[in-house]
Amino acid sequence: MNANISYGNQEYEMFAEGYLYNSYKKQDFINSVVGDLKDRNGNFEILLFDIYNDSSPDKVITSQEYEQTPHLKLYLTDNKGNILLFELDIPEKLRTISIDSDERIATEKDFFWFINVIKPFEDKEIPTNEKLMNQLGVQKSIISPNAVGYFSDWTHTTTYYKSFYIGSDYVQAWSLPYGSWKALDVNNQSTWTNSFKIAEHVTINGTTNRNVDNPFRYRNVKLSTGVGAKSTIVNAIVDGRLSGYSTGSSLVMKIAEKAWSIALPALPSISEITGWINAIIDTGTNKTIKLGTTNIKLNSNPTVVESANSGNHQMFKYTDISGANTGHHLLLQTTVQYESSTGTSATANGVMKAKWDVYYDGLLYNSSSKDVSFKYNVSK
Repeated sequence: MNANISYGNQEYEMFAEGYLYNSYKKQDFINSVVGDLKDRNGNFEILLFDIYNDSSPDKVITSQEYEQTPHLKLYLTDNKGNILLFELDIPEKLRTISIDSDERIATEKDFFWFINVIKPFEDKEIPTNEKLMNQLGVQKSIISPNAVGYFSDWTHTTTYYKSFYIGSDYVQAWSLPYGSWKALDVNNQSTWTNSFKIAEHVTINGTTNRNVDNPFRYRNVKLSTGVGAKSTIVNAIVDGRLSGYSTGSSLVMKIAEKAWSIALPALPSISEITGWINAIIDTGTNKTIKLGTTNIKLNSNPTVVESANSGNHQMFKYTDISGANTGHHLLLQTTVQYESSTGTSATANGVMKAKWDVYYDGLLYNSSSKDVSFKYNVSK
Protein backbone atom coordinates (compact mmCIF):
# COMPACT_ATOMS: atom_id res chain seq x y z
CA MET A 1 0.00 0.00 0.00
CA ASN A 2 1.36 3.39 -1.04
CA ALA A 3 0.48 6.60 0.82
CA ASN A 4 1.76 10.15 0.93
CA ILE A 5 1.94 11.47 4.50
CA SER A 6 1.87 15.25 4.86
CA TYR A 7 2.69 17.08 8.12
CA GLY A 8 4.97 19.90 9.24
CA ASN A 9 4.86 21.45 5.75
CA GLN A 10 6.55 18.38 4.30
CA GLU A 11 5.39 15.27 2.48
CA TYR A 12 6.77 11.76 2.92
CA GLU A 13 6.08 8.59 1.01
CA MET A 14 5.13 5.40 2.85
CA PHE A 15 5.09 1.99 1.22
CA ALA A 16 3.45 -0.39 3.70
CA GLU A 17 3.43 -4.15 3.33
CA GLY A 18 2.62 -7.04 5.62
CA TYR A 19 -0.31 -9.12 6.76
CA LEU A 20 -3.90 -8.35 7.70
CA TYR A 21 -5.90 -9.97 10.51
CA ASN A 22 -9.29 -9.68 12.12
CA SER A 23 -9.12 -7.37 15.13
CA TYR A 24 -10.01 -8.48 18.65
CA LYS A 25 -13.22 -6.49 18.05
CA LYS A 26 -14.35 -9.26 15.69
CA GLN A 27 -15.35 -11.26 18.76
CA ASP A 28 -17.97 -8.55 19.43
CA PHE A 29 -19.20 -8.95 15.81
CA ILE A 30 -17.53 -5.70 14.75
CA ASN A 31 -16.02 -5.50 11.26
CA SER A 32 -12.48 -4.38 12.03
CA VAL A 33 -9.32 -5.46 10.19
CA VAL A 34 -5.85 -4.64 11.52
CA GLY A 35 -2.41 -4.99 10.01
CA ASP A 36 1.08 -6.04 10.98
CA LEU A 37 2.75 -3.71 8.50
CA LYS A 38 6.19 -2.23 7.87
CA ASP A 39 7.15 0.82 5.84
CA ARG A 40 9.63 -0.39 3.24
CA ASN A 41 10.83 3.19 2.75
CA GLY A 42 11.91 3.35 6.38
CA ASN A 43 10.22 6.68 7.09
CA PHE A 44 7.70 5.41 9.64
CA GLU A 45 6.97 2.73 12.19
CA ILE A 46 3.35 1.69 11.82
CA LEU A 47 1.85 1.40 15.30
CA LEU A 48 -1.74 0.76 14.27
CA PHE A 49 -3.45 0.15 10.95
CA ASP A 50 -7.16 -0.41 11.61
CA ILE A 51 -9.83 -0.55 8.90
CA TYR A 52 -12.91 0.01 11.09
CA ASN A 53 -15.69 -0.69 8.60
CA ASP A 54 -18.56 -0.63 11.08
CA SER A 55 -21.05 1.79 12.62
CA SER A 56 -20.79 0.46 16.19
CA PRO A 57 -19.32 2.96 18.70
CA ASP A 58 -15.54 3.07 18.56
CA LYS A 59 -12.79 4.87 20.47
CA VAL A 60 -11.12 7.61 18.45
CA ILE A 61 -8.53 10.16 19.55
CA THR A 62 -8.35 13.01 17.05
CA SER A 63 -11.59 12.98 15.07
CA GLN A 64 -14.75 12.56 17.14
CA GLU A 65 -16.92 12.52 14.01
CA TYR A 66 -15.73 8.97 13.38
CA GLU A 67 -16.98 7.55 16.70
CA GLN A 68 -19.91 5.78 15.00
CA THR A 69 -18.95 5.77 11.35
CA PRO A 70 -16.51 3.67 9.29
CA HIS A 71 -12.96 5.01 9.30
CA LEU A 72 -9.28 4.16 8.97
CA LYS A 73 -6.91 4.59 11.89
CA LEU A 74 -3.28 5.04 10.89
CA TYR A 75 -1.02 5.67 13.90
CA LEU A 76 2.70 6.15 13.20
CA THR A 77 5.99 7.30 14.59
CA ASP A 78 8.58 8.98 12.39
CA ASN A 79 12.35 8.89 12.55
CA LYS A 80 12.38 11.89 14.91
CA GLY A 81 10.17 10.17 17.46
CA ASN A 82 7.04 12.14 16.60
CA ILE A 83 3.73 10.31 17.13
CA LEU A 84 1.35 10.85 14.20
CA LEU A 85 -2.32 9.97 14.62
CA PHE A 86 -4.48 9.93 11.49
CA GLU A 87 -8.18 9.10 11.51
CA LEU A 88 -9.81 9.43 8.11
CA ASP A 89 -12.29 8.00 5.64
CA ILE A 90 -11.58 4.46 4.47
CA PRO A 91 -10.04 4.59 0.99
CA GLU A 92 -12.25 3.01 -1.65
CA LYS A 93 -9.88 0.11 -2.37
CA LEU A 94 -9.87 -0.92 1.32
CA ARG A 95 -13.64 -0.92 1.90
CA THR A 96 -14.28 -4.49 0.72
CA ILE A 97 -11.43 -6.19 2.55
CA SER A 98 -12.42 -9.20 4.66
CA ILE A 99 -10.35 -11.83 6.47
CA ASP A 100 -11.47 -15.46 6.79
CA SER A 101 -8.70 -16.65 9.14
CA ASP A 102 -9.14 -16.76 12.92
CA GLU A 103 -5.41 -16.24 13.48
CA ARG A 104 -4.82 -13.42 15.96
CA ILE A 105 -2.43 -10.53 15.49
CA ALA A 106 -0.05 -9.61 18.32
CA THR A 107 -1.86 -7.35 20.77
CA GLU A 108 0.90 -4.74 20.29
CA LYS A 109 -0.47 -4.26 16.75
CA ASP A 110 -4.08 -4.05 17.90
CA PHE A 111 -5.44 -2.92 21.26
CA PHE A 112 -2.04 -2.30 22.87
CA TRP A 113 -0.61 -0.38 19.89
CA PHE A 114 0.66 2.30 22.29
CA ILE A 115 2.85 0.31 24.68
CA ASN A 116 6.23 1.30 23.22
CA VAL A 117 5.42 5.00 22.72
CA ILE A 118 3.36 5.96 25.78
CA LYS A 119 4.87 5.74 29.25
CA PRO A 120 2.80 3.68 31.69
CA PHE A 121 1.01 5.57 34.42
CA GLU A 122 2.04 2.73 36.74
CA ASP A 123 4.55 -0.06 36.19
CA LYS A 124 5.10 -2.34 39.18
CA GLU A 125 4.85 -5.75 40.76
CA ILE A 126 2.00 -5.94 43.27
CA PRO A 127 2.29 -8.28 46.27
CA THR A 128 -0.10 -11.17 45.65
CA ASN A 129 -2.70 -11.38 48.41
CA GLU A 130 -6.09 -13.05 48.78
CA LYS A 131 -7.99 -9.97 47.59
CA LEU A 132 -5.94 -9.77 44.39
CA MET A 133 -6.23 -13.52 43.82
CA ASN A 134 -10.02 -13.28 44.07
CA GLN A 135 -9.98 -10.31 41.68
CA LEU A 136 -8.02 -12.39 39.17
CA GLY A 137 -10.20 -15.47 39.62
CA VAL A 138 -7.70 -17.72 41.43
CA GLN A 139 -9.46 -19.97 43.91
CA LYS A 140 -6.49 -21.32 45.82
CA SER A 141 -7.07 -24.77 47.25
CA ILE A 142 -7.43 -25.14 51.01
CA ILE A 143 -4.92 -28.00 50.92
CA SER A 144 -1.50 -27.06 52.28
CA PRO A 145 1.36 -26.61 49.75
CA ASN A 146 2.97 -29.95 50.66
CA ALA A 147 0.01 -32.29 50.88
CA VAL A 148 0.88 -35.46 48.97
CA GLY A 149 -2.20 -37.14 47.56
CA TYR A 150 -4.08 -33.97 46.67
CA PHE A 151 -3.88 -31.20 44.08
CA SER A 152 -2.19 -28.25 45.75
CA ASP A 153 -1.67 -24.73 44.45
CA TRP A 154 1.06 -22.13 44.54
CA THR A 155 1.00 -18.51 43.42
CA HIS A 156 3.87 -16.21 42.57
CA THR A 157 4.62 -13.74 45.35
CA THR A 158 3.94 -10.75 43.07
CA THR A 159 1.59 -9.92 40.20
CA TYR A 160 2.86 -8.07 37.12
CA TYR A 161 0.93 -4.83 36.55
CA LYS A 162 0.86 -1.85 34.19
CA SER A 163 -1.66 0.95 33.67
CA PHE A 164 -2.06 3.66 31.03
CA TYR A 165 -4.14 6.70 30.24
CA ILE A 166 -5.02 6.60 26.53
CA GLY A 167 -7.13 9.61 25.68
CA SER A 168 -10.08 9.44 28.08
CA ASP A 169 -9.57 5.73 28.80
CA TYR A 170 -7.82 4.20 31.80
CA VAL A 171 -6.30 0.83 30.82
CA GLN A 172 -5.00 -1.68 33.37
CA ALA A 173 -3.27 -5.03 32.82
CA TRP A 174 -2.55 -7.68 35.47
CA SER A 175 -0.81 -11.05 35.07
CA LEU A 176 -0.17 -13.58 37.84
CA PRO A 177 1.77 -16.83 37.29
CA TYR A 178 0.62 -19.72 39.45
CA GLY A 179 0.46 -23.48 39.32
CA SER A 180 -0.97 -26.74 40.62
CA TRP A 181 0.87 -29.91 41.53
CA LYS A 182 0.04 -33.39 42.75
CA ALA A 183 2.34 -36.13 44.00
CA LEU A 184 1.27 -39.54 45.28
CA ASP A 185 2.82 -42.18 47.44
CA VAL A 186 4.41 -44.79 45.17
CA ASN A 187 3.09 -48.34 45.47
CA ASN A 188 4.88 -49.90 42.50
CA GLN A 189 3.81 -46.94 40.29
CA SER A 190 1.99 -43.61 40.59
CA THR A 191 1.34 -40.58 38.37
CA TRP A 192 2.48 -37.09 39.38
CA THR A 193 1.45 -33.74 37.91
CA ASN A 194 3.34 -30.42 37.76
CA SER A 195 1.71 -27.44 36.02
CA PHE A 196 2.10 -23.74 35.21
CA LYS A 197 -0.95 -21.49 34.84
CA ILE A 198 -1.84 -17.83 34.32
CA ALA A 199 -4.41 -15.57 35.97
CA GLU A 200 -4.77 -12.27 34.13
CA HIS A 201 -7.12 -9.63 32.93
CA VAL A 202 -7.24 -6.32 31.13
CA THR A 203 -9.69 -3.63 32.18
CA ILE A 204 -10.79 -0.48 30.37
CA ASN A 205 -12.23 2.11 32.74
CA GLY A 206 -12.73 -0.63 35.30
CA THR A 207 -14.50 -3.10 32.99
CA THR A 208 -12.79 -6.38 32.12
CA ASN A 209 -12.52 -7.13 28.40
CA ARG A 210 -11.71 -10.81 27.81
CA ASN A 211 -11.34 -10.21 24.07
CA VAL A 212 -8.16 -8.19 24.62
CA ASP A 213 -4.94 -10.21 24.79
CA ASN A 214 -2.71 -9.43 27.76
CA PRO A 215 0.61 -7.72 26.90
CA PHE A 216 2.57 -9.84 29.43
CA ARG A 217 3.84 -12.92 27.58
CA TYR A 218 5.41 -16.03 29.12
CA ARG A 219 8.17 -17.86 27.26
CA ASN A 220 10.75 -20.46 28.27
CA VAL A 221 8.32 -21.95 30.76
CA LYS A 222 10.17 -24.88 32.29
CA LEU A 223 8.64 -27.63 34.38
CA SER A 224 10.83 -30.13 36.20
CA THR A 225 10.08 -33.07 38.49
CA GLY A 226 12.69 -34.86 40.60
CA VAL A 227 12.26 -38.06 42.61
CA GLY A 228 14.11 -39.48 45.61
CA ALA A 229 14.85 -42.77 47.34
CA LYS A 230 14.03 -46.02 45.52
CA SER A 231 12.19 -44.10 42.77
CA THR A 232 12.61 -43.49 39.06
CA ILE A 233 10.62 -41.85 36.28
CA VAL A 234 9.71 -44.26 33.49
CA ASN A 235 7.30 -42.14 31.43
CA ALA A 236 6.61 -38.43 31.00
CA ILE A 237 4.02 -36.50 28.98
CA VAL A 238 3.61 -32.76 28.35
CA ASP A 239 0.13 -31.40 27.77
CA GLY A 240 -1.54 -28.00 27.83
CA ARG A 241 -2.45 -25.09 25.65
CA LEU A 242 -0.06 -22.49 24.25
CA SER A 243 -0.58 -19.76 21.66
CA GLY A 244 -1.46 -21.69 18.50
CA TYR A 245 -1.16 -25.15 20.11
CA SER A 246 -3.41 -27.44 22.15
CA THR A 247 -3.77 -31.13 23.03
CA GLY A 248 -2.86 -33.18 19.96
CA SER A 249 -0.66 -30.46 18.41
CA SER A 250 2.91 -31.26 17.41
CA LEU A 251 5.65 -28.85 18.40
CA VAL A 252 9.32 -28.77 19.35
CA MET A 253 10.29 -28.50 23.01
CA LYS A 254 13.58 -28.78 24.85
CA ILE A 255 13.72 -31.90 27.00
CA ALA A 256 16.28 -32.44 29.76
CA GLU A 257 16.69 -35.38 32.12
CA LYS A 258 19.06 -36.95 34.64
CA ALA A 259 19.55 -40.69 34.35
CA TRP A 260 19.10 -42.97 37.34
CA SER A 261 22.20 -44.82 38.49
CA ILE A 262 23.09 -47.07 41.42
CA ALA A 263 25.94 -44.62 42.02
CA LEU A 264 23.47 -41.92 43.08
CA PRO A 265 22.80 -41.37 46.81
CA ALA A 266 20.42 -44.02 48.17
CA LEU A 267 18.45 -41.42 50.17
CA PRO A 268 18.95 -38.10 48.35
CA SER A 269 18.05 -34.96 50.28
CA ILE A 270 15.81 -32.18 49.03
CA SER A 271 18.87 -30.01 48.40
CA GLU A 272 20.52 -32.78 46.37
CA ILE A 273 17.42 -33.30 44.20
CA THR A 274 17.07 -29.53 43.78
CA GLY A 275 20.70 -29.46 42.67
CA TRP A 276 20.01 -32.13 40.04
CA ILE A 277 17.11 -30.09 38.70
CA ASN A 278 19.00 -26.79 38.66
CA ALA A 279 21.91 -28.40 36.82
CA ILE A 280 19.78 -29.33 33.80
CA ILE A 281 16.60 -27.22 33.75
CA ASP A 282 18.14 -24.53 31.52
CA THR A 283 19.62 -27.09 29.11
CA GLY A 284 17.93 -29.66 26.94
CA THR A 285 17.63 -31.47 23.63
CA ASN A 286 15.09 -30.41 21.01
CA LYS A 287 12.41 -33.03 20.53
CA THR A 288 9.22 -32.95 18.46
CA ILE A 289 6.38 -34.01 20.70
CA LYS A 290 2.61 -34.24 20.46
CA LEU A 291 0.88 -32.53 23.36
CA GLY A 292 -0.94 -35.00 25.57
CA THR A 293 0.34 -38.23 24.02
CA THR A 294 4.10 -38.37 23.34
CA ASN A 295 6.44 -39.89 25.91
CA ILE A 296 8.97 -37.04 26.06
CA LYS A 297 11.78 -39.12 27.54
CA LEU A 298 14.91 -39.07 25.40
CA ASN A 299 15.42 -42.84 25.76
CA SER A 300 13.99 -45.83 27.59
CA ASN A 301 16.35 -45.64 30.57
CA PRO A 302 14.83 -44.71 33.96
CA THR A 303 15.54 -41.18 35.19
CA VAL A 304 15.42 -39.23 38.45
CA VAL A 305 14.66 -35.84 36.85
CA GLU A 306 12.49 -34.95 33.85
CA SER A 307 12.25 -31.37 32.51
CA ALA A 308 10.37 -29.74 29.63
CA ASN A 309 10.91 -26.22 28.27
CA SER A 310 8.27 -24.43 26.15
CA GLY A 311 10.96 -22.30 24.46
CA ASN A 312 9.60 -19.40 22.40
CA HIS A 313 6.06 -20.78 22.36
CA GLN A 314 4.02 -18.11 24.14
CA MET A 315 1.43 -18.19 26.90
CA PHE A 316 -0.57 -15.15 27.99
CA LYS A 317 -4.26 -16.01 28.22
CA TYR A 318 -6.14 -16.67 31.49
CA THR A 319 -5.94 -20.43 32.11
CA ASP A 320 -9.59 -20.77 33.14
CA ILE A 321 -10.98 -18.23 30.66
CA SER A 322 -13.95 -20.42 29.61
CA GLY A 323 -13.76 -23.07 32.32
CA ALA A 324 -10.94 -25.06 33.90
CA ASN A 325 -7.80 -25.26 31.74
CA THR A 326 -9.43 -23.77 28.62
CA GLY A 327 -6.81 -21.03 28.33
CA HIS A 328 -3.01 -21.15 28.28
CA HIS A 329 -1.23 -23.57 30.61
CA LEU A 330 1.53 -26.18 30.59
CA LEU A 331 1.51 -29.54 32.37
CA LEU A 332 4.20 -32.15 32.98
CA GLN A 333 2.87 -35.59 33.94
CA THR A 334 5.35 -38.21 35.12
CA THR A 335 4.98 -41.91 35.94
CA VAL A 336 7.05 -42.64 39.06
CA GLN A 337 8.06 -46.24 39.72
CA TYR A 338 9.59 -48.21 42.61
CA GLU A 339 13.25 -48.87 41.80
CA SER A 340 15.21 -51.08 44.19
CA SER A 341 16.44 -54.65 44.46
CA THR A 342 15.88 -54.68 48.24
CA GLY A 343 12.09 -54.91 48.10
CA THR A 344 11.86 -52.69 51.19
CA SER A 345 9.90 -49.45 51.52
CA ALA A 346 11.23 -45.97 52.27
CA THR A 347 10.24 -42.39 52.93
CA ALA A 348 11.58 -40.29 50.06
CA ASN A 349 12.00 -36.63 49.15
CA GLY A 350 10.53 -35.12 45.99
CA VAL A 351 10.88 -31.73 44.28
CA MET A 352 8.91 -29.97 41.55
CA LYS A 353 10.03 -26.73 39.95
CA ALA A 354 8.49 -24.17 37.60
CA LYS A 355 10.61 -21.49 35.97
CA TRP A 356 9.57 -18.78 33.51
CA ASP A 357 10.53 -15.64 31.59
CA VAL A 358 8.06 -12.77 31.21
CA TYR A 359 8.24 -10.64 28.05
CA TYR A 360 6.66 -7.26 27.45
CA ASP A 361 6.70 -5.51 24.08
CA GLY A 362 9.07 -8.20 22.82
CA LEU A 363 11.68 -7.60 25.55
CA LEU A 364 12.54 -9.64 28.63
CA TYR A 365 10.67 -8.07 31.55
CA ASN A 366 11.23 -10.48 34.43
CA SER A 367 12.38 -14.02 35.24
CA SER A 368 11.39 -16.08 38.25
CA SER A 369 10.74 -19.58 39.56
CA LYS A 370 8.92 -21.63 42.18
CA ASP A 371 10.13 -24.75 43.99
CA VAL A 372 7.86 -27.20 45.81
CA SER A 373 9.37 -29.93 48.00
CA PHE A 374 7.64 -32.76 49.85
CA LYS A 375 8.01 -36.24 51.35
CA TYR A 376 6.27 -39.36 50.04
CA ASN A 377 6.26 -43.08 50.80
CA VAL A 378 7.58 -45.59 48.28
CA SER A 379 7.04 -49.35 48.30
CA LYS A 380 7.03 -52.26 45.89
